[in-house]
Amino acid sequence: MAAFAQQLGLGPQLTAGLLEQGWLIPTPVQQECVPLVLGGGDVLAAAETGSGKTAAFALPIVQSVHETLMRSRDREQSKREKEPDRKKLKESTSTAGRQACLLSEEDRDAMLAVSKDGLICQSRGERAWSGGRATLGVHSGRHYYEVTVRDEGLCRVGWACTQGAQLELGTCQLGFGYGGTAKKSNNRRFEDYGAKYGKGDVVGCGIDFGDKGKGAKIWFSLNGRSLGTAFDLPKKLVGGAGAFYPALCMKNAELECNFGGGAASAKPLRHLPKDHSPIAMAPRSQAAFSSDADPGGVGGKLGGFSLVHGARTALALILEPTRDLAEQTGRVVSDLCRSLGNDPAVRCVTLVGGTSPKDQIKALQKGYDVVVGTPARVLDFVESGKLKVNQMMFYVLDEADRLVDDKQGRDQVLKLFRKFPKSGTGEDRLQCLMFSATLHSDQIKEMAAQICQNPVWVDLKGKESVPETVHHVQYQVDPNEDRSWLQNMPKVETDLVHSCDPKAFELSAQSKGKDAMSEAVKRLKPRVLQRVIDAYEMDQCLIFCRTNFDCDRLENFLNGLGGGSATKSFRGKVEKGLENPYSCVVLAGARSMQERRQALAAFKDGDVRFLICTDVAARGIDIKELPYVINMCLPDLPQLEDYIHRVGRVGRADTMGLAISIVSKVPERVWYCTKKGYRPWQEPSKKNTKLISEGGHTKWFDERAIMAQVERRLKQPVLHLQDDMALPEEIKRSGATYGESDKDGSGGASKEVRDRVEKLRPTVEILAELEVKAQKTFLRNLEF
Repeated sequence: MAAFAQQLGLGPQLTAGLLEQGWLIPTPVQQECVPLVLGGGDVLAAAETGSGKTAAFALPIVQSVHETLMRSRDREQSKREKEPDRKKLKESTSTAGRQACLLSEEDRDAMLAVSKDGLICQSRGERAWSGGRATLGVHSGRHYYEVTVRDEGLCRVGWACTQGAQLELGTCQLGFGYGGTAKKSNNRRFEDYGAKYGKGDVVGCGIDFGDKGKGAKIWFSLNGRSLGTAFDLPKKLVGGAGAFYPALCMKNAELECNFGGGAASAKPLRHLPKDHSPIAMAPRSQAAFSSDADPGGVGGKLGGFSLVHGARTALALILEPTRDLAEQTGRVVSDLCRSLGNDPAVRCVTLVGGTSPKDQIKALQKGYDVVVGTPARVLDFVESGKLKVNQMMFYVLDEADRLVDDKQGRDQVLKLFRKFPKSGTGEDRLQCLMFSATLHSDQIKEMAAQICQNPVWVDLKGKESVPETVHHVQYQVDPNEDRSWLQNMPKVETDLVHSCDPKAFELSAQSKGKDAMSEAVKRLKPRVLQRVIDAYEMDQCLIFCRTNFDCDRLENFLNGLGGGSATKSFRGKVEKGLENPYSCVVLAGARSMQERRQALAAFKDGDVRFLICTDVAARGIDIKELPYVINMCLPDLPQLEDYIHRVGRVGRADTMGLAISIVSKVPERVWYCTKKGYRPWQEPSKKNTKLISEGGHTKWFDERAIMAQVERRLKQPVLHLQDDMALPEEIKRSGATYGESDKDGSGGASKEVRDRVEKLRPTVEILAELEVKAQKTFLRNLEF
C-alpha cells in the first residue's frame, strides 16, 4: 500500500494512516480510479460489490481536500506577513489618484483568464459559466463602471455582495446581473430588461445607495442610454451586510472593464452620469477592498475561505441513497480525515434525514470540508443557507443508479448540481464522480450527459458482471406438494392480502384455487426458511423481504421460534448462555434511525444471528465475512439489478458466500401501493386488496418467471437445493467454506486452476511493473 500510495501521489500522512488501519494492496477499482480522480477528471466507475468502491473515491478526495486546505493556510500566512504593506497601500490611496480597482486574480473561477493590467477578462468555456469580481467594492454613495464587449458569446455584468455570492452572477440572492439576452437576473430569476447587447457595445453599471440606505438601487445603461432601475436593493443588504463589487460572468466571451480613475493610464469613462463617481475614485469612507471582506466570504474558487476564522465551505459532497449507507460512508471518510492530523484538520460531517437537524447544524457551525448525506436533507440545508457549496470541488453520486432511478431523485441531484460552481480547470474544476455496481442504465447515461464533462468510464467487470465469489442456489416451494402450511405451530402471520377473502384466508385441507394457494405459500415460506437455517446451522445471515410489513411478520415468526413472544423483539442486550438460535433484528425504512443503527450494530457485533431487511440494505452495507444471504422473495422485475446488490453483501474481501432464494412455484398476490406512503395492510378492505387494474393495491407475483430473468442476468442456471436442503453436487465439489477468509487465495478453485495461476504469476508481476511505469509517465505528463 505504501508504494501504491507514493505512485499515485497520496501524501505520507494519509499513507501512514492507511497502514495503521490495516489497509493492504489496493483493489482493481482503486488502482483505476484513484489516479483518474487525482488527475482532475470526471469518472464513472462500475465494479462488483465488495470491490472497494468507497475508498476509490474517498482516498483521492480526502487527499485533494487536505492539499487545498494546506495551500489556503500557506496563503493566509503569506497575507499576514504582507499585512504591513497592504496597510501602507490603503493609507497612501486617496481620491486624487487611481485606487487599486482591478479584476481580482483570486476572486474568480479558474477558467476566467485576467490580463496583466487587470482590466480584460476572457473565458473560452462553451458549456459552463465563468465568473469573477473586482478588487474594490462600495457600500455607500453613487458609483459607476463600464464594460465593453470585445467578442461574441454570452455575458452578464453587474454587482455582487460578496458575502456568500455565487461567481455565476445572478444565480443567488446576492448577485444582480444584466445579460446580453436582454434579461436581468437575481437568485436565478430571469426577467425581461433593457435590450440585447453584443460585440462592440458598452454596458454601464451603476449603483445608488440612496439617502442613508433608503431607496438603494442598481441600474444599467447601454451605449450611453439609461435603461432605468433594474433592482431595488433589499434593506438587509445595504449598510452593514457588506460591500458591492463589480461582477461579471461569461461563456466563450471577452470583456474589457473600465473602472475609471485619475491615473495617466486610465481611460475616461464614456458615459459617466454627473451625479455618480467612477468606482475607482470612490472615497475611502465608501470603499472596501476585497481582502477586507468577511473571512468566510466566497472569494474565488479555493481563494476566499479562511482557516484562521474557521468559516469554511464544503469542498466535497458525497450523496448516498439511504441513511444507513450515508452513515457508513461518513465513518470511512472520517477515519481517513483523522489519519491526516490537525495541521490542518479535514472535517467531515454527515447529514441524513430521520434524525434531529439541531445536532447536524451544530456540526456545520464547527466547520466542514467534506459532506456525506442523503439528497433531501443536504438540499434542505443548502437551500436554507446552512450549508455553503459555492466552492465545491467534488460531487459524488455513490450507488448512482439508485439515486437517479426515479424523477424525484434525478431532480434533487440536478438541483444540487446547479448550485455548485462549474467552471475552472485542473484542481479548480468541479469533478463529478458516479459509482455503483450497476452503472449502465439509460438514466445514468442521461445524468452523465448533464453533469459530467468528458467522463472516463471505468467498467471493470462489464454490464453483465456478477460476483464470482458467490454461489447462487434456489429452493422452490409448492403448497400443492408441501402441505406443512396446514400446521398451526409454529404460527405464521401473513401480509393480510387475502384477509378479506375467507375462502382464501381461512385455509383448510380442502382449500384450493389461486388465491388460497397464494395464502398457503405465504405461510409455507417461513417454515422453509426455518429448515434452511437449521440445515446450515447458520450463525449469521442477511434475510431480504419485500416490504417493511413483511419484515415485521418475519421478525415475529423467528422470535416465536426462539421460545419468546412473537412480539418480543431484540432489546439491545448481548445474549449469554443458551443463545436464541433464531435471534433477529430488522433494518427497514419504516424503523427509526436509532433503531436501524442499533439493529446493524447488534448484527455486526454478533448479538443476533439474523438481520431482516428490505432493499434499503442491499446497497453498500458492508458486513465482514458474511456467509449467507437469503431471499424470502425475489426483487420486482423493474428492479432486477437489486438481486445483484442483494447477493453482493456476501462474497466480499476474499470470502465465499452463499445466496439462497426461496422461490414460489405458484403465483403470489402481493401488495403494490400506487400511492406513496400509503399502507393498505394497516386497514385491509375489499377495495384496497383488489388488483391495480381494478383500482386496488395488489398484483400477482410470478417468482419462477423472475428467476428465469435472474438466470439470464447471471448467464448461468441457479442450481436447486436438494430435498434435504443439501447443496447441489456441483457446488459441493468446490469445497468452499462460506464466510471464512480465503487464506490460500483459491476461492474454492481446483488444484489444476491453482497450479496454472502459479505458472502465470511471474508474467503477471512483469505486467504489473509495466503498468506502474505507464501510470508514472501519465502522471508526470499531467504536470506539463
